[in-house]
Amino acid sequence: MTIPSVVVGLTAAAFAGFGVASTFWPATMAQLTDIQLPTATARIDFAATYGGFELGFATFLLLSLRRRTWLESGLWAGVLSLGGFAAVRLISLAVSHVPVRPVIFLALALELLGVLLNLWGLWAMRRWPGSA
Repeated sequence: MTIPSVVVGLTAAAFAGFGVASTFWPATMAQLTDIQLPTATARIDFAATYGGFELGFATFLLLSLRRRTWLESGLWAGVLSLGGFAAVRLISLAVSHVPVRPVIFLALALELLGVLLNLWGLWAMRRWPGSA
């Protein structure tokens, strides 16, 4: 397995893991960031939004592993999605001026790590074009 494939596989696994957890345990996942889901409507919407998107995205990433021509797109999707999460999280931290729970910094660290790994995968594709 090549570096780009391993990176896309890890990114897919992370999104799938969060997707499964958000689908089957929405209240538990929401509580990690102080989100309350007091009604069935709220739980269903959280599960659909977080679980559904993440599972769908993980599926796209897995498909990009099976289709060589999609691999670069899978890496860019990882960079842009995780980069978007990290950018908005950083901006929100900068403008909030209030203490937040440590889980926010853990999420930020994981997002930035994911961005760096996907960028490494893109670099590897360009460095060794035939190895993807």
